Amino acid sequence: MSGNMTNNLKTADQQRAELFLEEFVSGLVGSMEDDIDFILLFGSAARGEFILGKSDVDLIIQTKSDAAVRRVERFAESLFWRLNEKHGTQFEKVLSTGMSESILEESIKFLEKHVRLYKPFEVFGPNDIDWSEGLVKRPDLLPGAVLVASQLTLLYKMKYEGKILFGRDIRPEINPHFTWWERLKAIMVPQSIALASFVLALILPQKATGYAVKALFYEVESVNIYQKSMIPPPQEKMRSFAEASQFENAVFDRLRFLLEKNLGLSSEQKLELLRNAAAIKRHGFRGSRWEALRFCLVAFGAIWQTNAALILRAQGSG
Repeated sequence: MSGNMTNNLKTADQQRAELFLEEFVSGLVGSMEDDIDFILLFGSAARGEFILGKSDVDLIIQTKSDAAVRRVERFAESLFWRLNEKHGTQFEKVLSTGMSESILEESIKFLEKHVRLYKPFEVFGPNDIDWSEGLVKRPDLLPGAVLVASQLTLLYKMKYEGKILFGRDIRPEINPHFTWWERLKAIMVPQSIALASFVLALILPQKATGYAVKALFYEVESVNIYQKSMIPPPQEKMRSFAEASQFENAVFDRLRFLLEKNLGLSSEQKLELLRNAAAIKRHGFRGSRWEALRFCLVAFGAIWQTNAALILRAQGSG
């Protein structure tokens, strides 16, 4: 794993994540090297933004044969949680495969696991993903990949943010397809997560605000992919999100401005919302249930309003 991650300005949390990943990869490869084609990391840990107890890890492990998938998955699962305890990486607080403190949380984690949300890794066989075509081909994942999940966003992040921790470098082969349907799913996924946060806000405020924060940052990336077919540097991508609802037509844009002003969804207010979301991601949510409900409602409103404007503009230009 040497050389895959920068040594500049690493936080203590990021360093801990990297130590965990180094030992995880070393242990997995040491026992199953002949079975593994490559291991790819993407997401916050790959970007150097890991936050202890708040961030998960996103790993893709591809095997050299279909027969190896189950045994690699079983070994990786056991090794992952053993090293989590050793390194104190607190993944049990974040991941859907971790422990729960109540029946309700267990039910939510069950749903998260089955929609592949907050899973630490996926193990794929050699024919489960057509990387050059940007298509998931494994039968059990195919319906969700085609109808719900944003393959475009995931493949884009794997290609341009991903780090190869072991084996073949798959990144040059990855070809995200910027189809109309994939772009639409990219912006609808965060909207769905934000809606779930609003529903859960009064019951599980910490979980709900976590969903809302994740939805907002997903939306920032998805808006940029939708509009620009890329994810630019942080400040630029946040500004693109904040201004995404603007129209070239003066009448429509004036109406948009009046609505945003009354709803508290101006560009500066959206940027402030993102700053608040970043603070919650770093320090956790410390408000009341009603404050959690308000935050989730504002997050959903900002995402819904942005997506509606994007779709209207696309229809107008079409």
